[in-house]
Amino acid sequence: MTQGFSEEKFARTLDAALVALLIVDGFIVGLLSVFLTYVRIGDAVAPIGIAIALVGNTALVLLASRFTESSWRWGPLLAWMVVLLAAGFTGPGGDVVLVTDWRAIALLLAGVAGPAVLGWRGALAR
Repeated sequence: MTQGFSEEKFARTLDAALVALLIVDGFIVGLLSVFLTYVRIGDAVAPIGIAIALVGNTALVLLASRFTESSWRWGPLLAWMVVLLAAGFTGPGGDVVLVTDWRAIALLLAGVAGPAVLGWRGALAR
């Protein structure tokens, strides 16, 4: 038995590090999507955060599935949902970031729809 460098062990460690980085990216996509959901351009509502959630979560889950076959492929989506859940609670002064209206529901549906379709169609398999 030789101890030392193992390419397989190095590849697994690198894959785990990349999945962890994608989970952090899921948290960042969550922040961007929550804070850009209520953007207005002039008098028009422009919920940019909904598009960010759809495209960002789909891309992150697809990328995570390239590095792992385990349940950790859903980690970026879980991190995004944690941000969404935290934004829905009231703060100490009674303020809330994610107001319950059609944009919040659309944000939730759009953020989950892309990864759900990928999982349902089997596009996440290695």
